[in-house]
Amino acid sequence: MRLVSLALLATALWSQSPVQFRTIDPAGLPVAGAVVRLRHAATGEEQSCKADASGRCALTPRKSGDYRIFAAGPDLAATLPLPPDANVTVQLEPVLIRTAVTVISGSRIEELQDESPTKVEAITRGQIESTGYERVSDVLQELPGVLVRRGNTSTVGGEQIQGIDSRQVLVLQDGLPVLGARGIKSGAVNLNRQSSGRLGRIEVAKGTASSLYGSDAIGGVINLITQEPQSPWEGGLLLSGGSLGTLDGRVDFGAQRERVSFYLNGGANRMDSYSLLPNAPTTVGPQVRRNDILFKTRVQLLPSLALGFTANAYRNREEGRNASETGLVAGTATDSTQSYAVVADWALNPSTVLQARAYAARYDENSLSTPIGRPGDPAPANLNERLNRLDATLSRQLGAGHMLQGGAEWSQTLYRGANRLVGDNVGQQVTARDFWVQDKWLVLPRLTLTIGGRVTNHSLFGGAAVPRAGIVYRLSDSVLLRASFGMGFRAPDLGQLYFRFANPASFYQVIGNPTLNPEHSQSWQAGMALRRARYRLGVTLFRNNIRDLIDSRLIGTPRTSAELNQLLVTYGIPPFFDPLLGRQTFIYANQSRIFTQGVELDGEYAFTRSLRVSGAYTYLQAKDTVTNLALAQRHRHTGILRADYTIPKLGLHANVRGAFYSHWLLNAATGTRGLPFQIWDAYVSKAWPRRVETFFAVDNLNNSRDAKLQLPSPSFDRPDYGRTVRAGLRYRFGKTE
Repeated sequence: MRLVSLALLATALWSQSPVQFRTIDPAGLPVAGAVVRLRHAATGEEQSCKADASGRCALTPRKSGDYRIFAAGPDLAATLPLPPDANVTVQLEPVLIRTAVTVISGSRIEELQDESPTKVEAITRGQIESTGYERVSDVLQELPGVLVRRGNTSTVGGEQIQGIDSRQVLVLQDGLPVLGARGIKSGAVNLNRQSSGRLGRIEVAKGTASSLYGSDAIGGVINLITQEPQSPWEGGLLLSGGSLGTLDGRVDFGAQRERVSFYLNGGANRMDSYSLLPNAPTTVGPQVRRNDILFKTRVQLLPSLALGFTANAYRNREEGRNASETGLVAGTATDSTQSYAVVADWALNPSTVLQARAYAARYDENSLSTPIGRPGDPAPANLNERLNRLDATLSRQLGAGHMLQGGAEWSQTLYRGANRLVGDNVGQQVTARDFWVQDKWLVLPRLTLTIGGRVTNHSLFGGAAVPRAGIVYRLSDSVLLRASFGMGFRAPDLGQLYFRFANPASFYQVIGNPTLNPEHSQSWQAGMALRRARYRLGVTLFRNNIRDLIDSRLIGTPRTSAELNQLLVTYGIPPFFDPLLGRQTFIYANQSRIFTQGVELDGEYAFTRSLRVSGAYTYLQAKDTVTNLALAQRHRHTGILRADYTIPKLGLHANVRGAFYSHWLLNAATGTRGLPFQIWDAYVSKAWPRRVETFFAVDNLNNSRDAKLQLPSPSFDRPDYGRTVRAGLRYRFGKTE
């Protein structure tokens, strides 16, 4: 249960005459997790609740007059007038077009996608399973405006949102930061490490979100929402395998009782290395071995007080071969993470809820580079990251259409590591204190205004304030307009400030820059959503401005002490960074001003209850306004097309999915480009008796590979391996009410 669910529970407990709702499907079975909205016909004021495992929830009409019920579950919905009864059974019927799902805003309140003033994409559990993917990076490939490079590569599985890179995107799990050595590994959290098997859904908020989520969110937010048990006891098994020695196994078990719930998920993933160039001794994608586990529990200590605990961990090992200036090198890297969170939700009175969280996380990485076929000592390196965080949120309902919230946060981050940071194992540390407020107000029956802001006090960069404002106007039950503006602040992370890495294989070095300025952003969005019985259409215009964007820059190859000292003076690097001679030297530097802007179109059409087609198109412009050069690694045009076909009586589901990419700039200075391409994927599943399901998937059905591999001197810009296949089995068990 989320913070908003506890508030609704408190309201029901104190109310004199609540209406009890029971949501069922056409077979009469309860629909757990269904959202019931109660709208006052005259004022447009809405209340909502989320059904429990038995399909039940309660709301209390606050005014006299006529009300209308809107209820929605996975591919089910119903609309009807509120009858004069204390107990209402709402039978949901299959819908042709998927309904808007609930998402969790930065204020930790569940709301429908349509209620958010900024564009929020949501991938449900069913959509995740209908790809057969086991990694978050793979699942995100099919979202409009989100770019994730494909392939089992040795690079970090990062992402772009509306042309803003991974280092400016905040990755969360259940609303708390995921660690992954920001500023060290391309500045990104590696989404290749994040399992999709434990997730109930994935949410992607686009545009600046610093006012709600804090630093690192100036380009958007990816929130990985883990599954919640819905039955007295339930569980499942998965086993799949395929090309490249892929083997994925997962088991989960959970239960939800009257006052206690828990969920346990464990998985193991394997994949072999591969090369793309003929007879190449090097690998493009490393051999991967990953194990992960998640445990979460929640106890309702009192009717108004609940306590939750979550523990999460993974261990990943990669092995590959790289070419260096002195010969072939074998590389081994092991990274692991552990995180622990305690969450307390307390309903102080019918309209006021307090949530407090304590969070601790650690990330550890060890790597070893060993010469192959020649003498030489192995070169070790390690990195350790620690994060401690405390926060509290107070929410107060001021009438049916007015929610006021505020919160305070304290966080402490520590980096240390040999051959990774100035200070090595002594490390570097930073703290931040944040205060934020948000007011969501139903100004008119169909107009909702959201305003808010955040003040940050950073131990290295002092104070900063960022505001946010947005409106949602519902023209009718089918048409919605939204617009938003937000500003963002992102302090350089410790990796960008104090990085000191000398690569023993390729004779280059990367050093941090303590003279960096924080990044500041402005984000505008405006859009429309139209939803009818058979089709859905959406359009979003966006513009993101970033000042002092931080990126890596090649500054030369100093051969003498004089050349090295001149570089240090030019860029303000202190001598104690102690860079080496004779190596290509990269530093982090601020780019004056960049922008990304464009338009996103998305839609869906249901030909029949069995066949539906959906698609999206994104047009993107991304430039450095000082040099007037386009930003590299971005596609001007991208598109997505998907067709789903379902035969419920036979338990069959099949889909074909295509992704299309235009030319992409490789180097802004030289103007070199990567070639356009398209990739098609296919998936089919069959449900059998006793909750058994088998599935088969073909990724890169058209065997799309970089055309440069066919040249007399083969090379590549894309690491796509080519066509791969996977087959698997799922088994679910459990007991419902």
